[in-house]
Amino acid sequence: MNRSIFSKLLMTNLYILFGLIVVLSLALSFLYSNHIYQLEKERLADMALKTESLYSNWEKGLIVETKLQDYMDAMAYVSKSKLYILNIDNGNIKNLKGLDLANEDLDDYLYEDLKDIINGKEVFRNSQYTETFDTRMIFYGRPLIEGDQIKGAIIIFSPISSVSRNIRVMVTIILSISLISMIIVGVILFVSAKKIAKPIKLVRDSALKIANGETIEDIDNSLYSELNELTDAFNYMKSELIRIESDKKAFISMISHEVKTPLTVISGYLEAIHDGVIDGSEVTEALDIIYQETHRLTQLTKDIVTKTSNKDLEIYLEPTIFKLRPLLEDIIKLSSVNIKKNIEFTLSCEQNITIYADENKIRQVLSNLISNSIKYSNHSVNINIYCFVKEDSLCLQVKDNGIGIKKVYLEKVFQKYYRVRNISEPFEGSGLGLSIVKKLIELHKGKIEISSELKKGTTVTMWFPL
Repeated sequence: MNRSIFSKLLMTNLYILFGLIVVLSLALSFLYSNHIYQLEKERLADMALKTESLYSNWEKGLIVETKLQDYMDAMAYVSKSKLYILNIDNGNIKNLKGLDLANEDLDDYLYEDLKDIINGKEVFRNSQYTETFDTRMIFYGRPLIEGDQIKGAIIIFSPISSVSRNIRVMVTIILSISLISMIIVGVILFVSAKKIAKPIKLVRDSALKIANGETIEDIDNSLYSELNELTDAFNYMKSELIRIESDKKAFISMISHEVKTPLTVISGYLEAIHDGVIDGSEVTEALDIIYQETHRLTQLTKDIVTKTSNKDLEIYLEPTIFKLRPLLEDIIKLSSVNIKKNIEFTLSCEQNITIYADENKIRQVLSNLISNSIKYSNHSVNINIYCFVKEDSLCLQVKDNGIGIKKVYLEKVFQKYYRVRNISEPFEGSGLGLSIVKKLIELHKGKIEISSELKKGTTVTMWFPL
């Protein structure tokens, strides 16, 4: 079963923490034990040196043997140890006090240690089981030196219980501190893991919301630079997805309007032919127009396939220099085919007026505006189109006698999906036409203005730089 990032971070850190604390506790316990045994060795060595000094005084006759033994007994009693002096007499080791070297139960290791001591070595065992005392003891031995000669050996057996007790107490303290430290650091790691995992979980949840089509806010940065890079990348990805989605919607909306215009023309002429409104020689002309619009649809379909295959949904201009009047006459001719309404066009545009622009996009702009004038009007439609040059700008104006728009709604008509509320009749439309018109004009570095009066009509004025 897959674990969460939080649990992985937490468990990994806890394992590392546990390992470090265990190693540290063992190391401290080991170092403390060695330190205690080293102190014990120094204490026993000091006792042996004092014993050696007493032995030297005894050899010199400064004290009697009973006095020597009393001193040794006193030191042994105070330290709760067993203290022995073994001297060498004619090559034989003799016991000066208490230790029977002829005892068969004497520990084997003791004989080996005595050999090393007699040869001038210091011997220390921090935990040695001895059958002589039937317990574990600390053993210390050193040569008994007088002048430059080794006269024998001083050996001490010290109980290990007090030393072990001190070590156990300290080890318990170390382990307790380690346990408390582990709990405290564990809590800190838990909180830290939560903080680290939170933005990652937030990125995951946000990605799922985006996949489900939900709108989300940008993810705030965390305290960690690496996670900031992740959240910044995610926020950038989100904004790019929103932009792409917006471009896609705009592209689809624009295409739908571009497709709608030739389809409307084709449908209008076919309906006119079918109903007998157009007959005789006019049928051939109507079929030519239908053919031209069908060709436009074919070319438009190719453009759509090219753009979508290249994943390029941006709207680009392909500007050329062309005369406006022929374009306006063609649009008027195509827009006049409406058997349901009586449409009358008035065109005012000089023949020699030219513009540097994308002809297809200008056609789309004017077709949309004229389509709106026809749609939002009574059965009798008067549409006036003006084209003139003023200073360094070209003005295009479309004026109708339609139902008009209330002034309070004029500022919103260029917004996407906005439809005027004062319209009582249900007109078809998505509310995208004027927003597309505005975008196409702005791509040409132009501007658009709209004025309207309820029940009297609407005027749309466009300015293009020359």
